[in-house]
Amino acid sequence: MLAVILVRLLLSPSGAIDRGAFVAGLVVLMAAAIGIDRVLGGWSGPSGLASFAFALVFAWSAICLSRKRLHDFGWSGLMILAFLGLYLAAVLVAVFFINHEALASWQQALAAVTLFSGPMTGWLIALAIIPGNGLSAARVRR
Repeated sequence: MLAVILVRLLLSPSGAIDRGAFVAGLVVLMAAAIGIDRVLGGWSGPSGLASFAFALVFAWSAICLSRKRLHDFGWSGLMILAFLGLYLAAVLVAVFFINHEALASWQQALAAVTLFSGPMTGWLIALAIIPGNGLSAARVRR
């Protein structure tokens, strides 16, 4: 029963979820990502397809969680595409302004990691703390 709920939460894009379900889904997703990474131990096979498939499943699950959370706000799931488009554009532009020689220092490396992961982390935190419209509760009662 729990497995079905988790699969539906992480892999199905339909429905809406509240803050608690979103945070629970993120925790399960992060724990699974860390666990699978530890089990694989960096092994990706001769072609790297295992790592690519893992990244696709992880990204799909994050998109499903975000879409459901946006629906609880009453927003379109297409907001994800707008965010991802702006995020990718910022990352692609930022690559041209990073001094690659300066990345040898840990401060510069930390700044680069923050630059690339900061917007995504902010997106997830915002989805976790913004109260929804209760659409997920209304659908459950029907």
